[in-house]
Amino acid sequence: MKRILFFILLSAVRLNAQELTTISTFNQSPALEQRLAGDDTTISDEVVSKPAKVYKMNYKTVVPIIVVGFAATAYSFSVIYKKPNTPDATILALNKDNIPAFDRWATQFHDLNMDRISYYPFYAVMPLPAILFIDKKMRKDAGRISIMYLEAFAFTGVIYGSSVYFVDRYRPDVYNTTLPMSYRHNGNYRNSFFAGHVAVMATSTFFMAKVYDDYHPESSWKWVIYGGAAAATIGMGYMRLEAGKHFPSDILTGAIVGVTSGLLTPALHKTRSHPQKWSVAPALLNNGSTGFSFTYKL
Repeated sequence: MKRILFFILLSAVRLNAQELTTISTFNQSPALEQRLAGDDTTISDEVVSKPAKVYKMNYKTVVPIIVVGFAATAYSFSVIYKKPNTPDATILALNKDNIPAFDRWATQFHDLNMDRISYYPFYAVMPLPAILFIDKKMRKDAGRISIMYLEAFAFTGVIYGSSVYFVDRYRPDVYNTTLPMSYRHNGNYRNSFFAGHVAVMATSTFFMAKVYDDYHPESSWKWVIYGGAAAATIGMGYMRLEAGKHFPSDILTGAIVGVTSGLLTPALHKTRSHPQKWSVAPALLNNGSTGFSFTYKL
């Protein structure tokens, strides 16, 4: 009997020692100290966990969007840059007084050197967002960001290609009667609407600004990047206007399309605490053509 009591007493001492050790360990926990101090934060909120990804990626949706977008853009480009020459009689019948006043003043511009210069920033800006990967946070998500960038250009390309494919608008300098007919009747000079150079510039720079903003929302540098994106877009618009290649309305439309694609694409993939109600996906229309569908869940 004494042996049994001895073992019971020894077990009780051991259990008390374990409880004291456990209590001592929990007392060292900041989370428990906050709870004892009256903090209402739940334990699940206090547990240190792996940070959530800034962007989520549904590859089953994104990859088809990119493929369809670039395929549709490639097809439209193969057509819009091979438009047949405009008959001379049609060119001679053009009257700039029929152009809305908002755009009419642009017919005075014609600068082939400015046209040539505008292609340098046009091509240079396309790989520009790669500088984001200097940042360690963004470099870890380089794959996701790169895919989103392709998606943004797929949107811009489809909208631009479709617009120029279906809309024939003469460039401003076609109305310049001092230029030779061999220049004015070029079929490519019916591709004024809308400004593709401006759309590309806006897509690239505003995409970069938005991604930087999402990773560093508290940084004041994001406003510098946004400002730079706006300045670059305006600068490209000025060059295309001076070159005589686009009307102000073409430039404004290109800027709207580019800014929307650049900002909206990262926003579509931003990780949220609540379900997203809207989505974009590739679609096959009844007439056999391809496009995109927009869905909103009520």
